[in-house]
Order: sequence, then C-alpha cells, then structure tokens
Amino acid sequence: MRRLPERGPRTSPGAERAMKARVTVVGGGFAGLAAVHELVRWRRRGADIVVTLVDRRRFNVFSPMLPDLISGRISPLHVCYPLEPHCRRLGVRFLRADVRSIEPERPAVVTSRGEVESDYVVLALGCETNYYGRGEMARLARGLKSLGEACTLRDRVLGMLQIASHVAYLLRRRTLLSYSRLARVCRVLILEKGPELLRNCSPAVRAWARELIERYGVELRTETSLAELTDDGVARLSDGSLLPGCAVAWAAGVTPGRAVAALPGPRGPAGRLGVDRHLCLPGFARVFAAGDVAGAVPPGEAEPLRMGVQFSLAGGRCAAANVVRSIEGRPLAVFDPLDPGYVIPLAPGQGAGVVLGCELRGWLPYALHCTVCVLRSWGAANRWGVFADLWRRGRYDG
Repeated sequence: MRRLPERGPRTSPGAERAMKARVTVVGGGFAGLAAVHELVRWRRRGADIVVTLVDRRRFNVFSPMLPDLISGRISPLHVCYPLEPHCRRLGVRFLRADVRSIEPERPAVVTSRGEVESDYVVLALGCETNYYGRGEMARLARGLKSLGEACTLRDRVLGMLQIASHVAYLLRRRTLLSYSRLARVCRVLILEKGPELLRNCSPAVRAWARELIERYGVELRTETSLAELTDDGVARLSDGSLLPGCAVAWAAGVTPGRAVAALPGPRGPAGRLGVDRHLCLPGFARVFAAGDVAGAVPPGEAEPLRMGVQFSLAGGRCAAANVVRSIEGRPLAVFDPLDPGYVIPLAPGQGAGVVLGCELRGWLPYALHCTVCVLRSWGAANRWGVFADLWRRGRYDG
C-alpha cells in the first residue's frame, strides 16, 4: 500500500473497504477533542470509522483560565464549551457517563450507563486533584481542576469577603492607602512544602516571583504545609500555627482517576500511564493514551513531557492518527512534539516563563498567555468572549 501522509490523507479504495472500526475516545478535554477532530478528518476522506466520545461532563472546560474565573476576570460561560452539540455537528456519538473501568484486553470501556465495546480506545481522561488520601481535605478544601471547584471557591471567598471588601474600600477612600497595605482585611497565604517557589524556574525568576506576590500583600511560607483543616474552617499548619476562618484552595498536585489507576503497566511521575513512543499502552496494541494522563517520553529525553495544553493537543492528534495507521497496517508515527516553551501567569498583567529558549518575566509572558488562551478556546463565541473579558478587565486593572 502506498505510504500516505500522517494527517488527513486520502485512503485507497482497498483501505476504505477494510476500515470498519469502532473508536472510543475517553475524555473530552484538550487531548480528547483533538483526537476526535483528527479521527473525523480521516473519516471525511473515506475512512469508515465510528467514533464515540465518553465524558462525565457536559462541557469541555478551558482549565488554564480557571484562576482568571476565580478572580472574576473571565465569565464561567466563556470557559465552557458544550460537548454534545459539538459532537452532533461532527457526526460523533457522545455518551455522558462516568467511566468505571477500562478493559484493555478486549478493549472496552465500562461506564455508569453500560459497556462501550470498541476496536480501539484513546484514553484522554486527564488528571484530577490529588488529596493524597486525606479525606478531610477532599471534603473541606477546594481544588482547581474543574469548573465546579473554581466556582465554589470563588463563591466561598466572595461570601466571606462581602463585608470585608466594603470595609477595605471605605478605608482606602478615607486613608488613601494602597490595597497591598490593606492586606490585613483579607489575608492571603501561600504554603509551599518545598524550600523554593517555582522550583523548575531559574533563581532570578523565583526571586522576581516572590517579590511580585509580596507586592500584592500575599504572604509566602516555604517548607510549610497544611496539617489539619476542621469543619469550622480552622487550619493548623505544620509549623504549629492556627488560622481561623479559612477558605482553602488545594493545588498540591494532580493524579489520574480511579479508572486509569486500575490499569496494568508502568507508571511515571504523578501516577501517569507509561506509554511507548507511539503513545500505545505496553502490551495492548489497540489502546492509546494522550494528554496529562500519559507520561510520554520524547525521543532522546529521559523524563516525561510536562503537563501542558500544547502536548495534550499534539498527543491527541498523534494517538488518533496512530489508530488509523494501525487499522491500515502501516507503521505507527513517533510522538515527538515541538516544545515552544511555557508561560506562568502570576498576577494581572504579570507572568514568567521560557519561550523559544528565552527566559521571560513581566507583561510579555502574560500577554502571550492571554493570546494563546483566546486562540485555543473552542468555538468562535468562546474566543470572542474570552477576548472581550480580558480586554475589559485589562482596561479596568490598568
């Protein structure tokens, strides 16, 4: 058979007759939707593929914008993208259900609404907040991985500070003090268990970030962790201090969900699935994984790729293309994505990161973050909404 380009090829008549496969994509995040779009492109060029997307949520959530949602810079409507109508437009079956388990030998996906038999499975479930087995933290603290967690945290903080904000505004008008000097009205504390903030960044960026957050009146305590959190909001820290009336945002790490944790095979950092260079699960030729759940190691590297939107999108496309290659009996593509770098938004108008090998900090990485978020949002309405929200808040903050 003639070797075809990796993305969007026209299949031969023989391949068209042979390609009759049920492909199930599990997870409607960045990697999952990228895989769905890639499979639909192949199908439109003659591949007879039945595609099913399974997710417990009705919406795709643009998780990089959740901190902006909490701060009120972005509307919740603009970080959500409805999955069912999107799948209907693409001719893809959407099943809203909880994933109970994955049976890679068959393969099949067991859900709360029954079993989805498949010829190929693409796992793109992403990760969830890791509470490290601490049930009280899972019950009382708020993570930052889902829309519900972000909205709950925002509403909790707003409720606690409704009176305090009016007091702060009155004091500012009467005393002309800056908000940073009024931090006693709303005390914000960051706990870092390690000795440094932003351990993967350079010392210069770490020092700049520390100075930035202190300028906002935020207190940073390193080598300190949250030891206990009571039902009435009293937090006991590892250094013995007590903080009453706390709203806790838990961002101590992520881990794959229970269905992924039960799968056999090697594990990488944070419990991510070990995959080969084609994003295939070792020992299971018809199961692929992409996105945050997959600990993919690029050629020539020793460590898995960090979690990031660009790698999730590229991984979803590669896994979907390799499904079609496997069906056709062609060699699988090696996952070797381009790494342009990363940016970390730290405050309104301020960020840090490494872009094309250059270390940046200040307004430029934050502007890049906002630009990428606008461009990568799903749907024209969401892209315009994110742009309008950022423009309005940028003018206000300025």
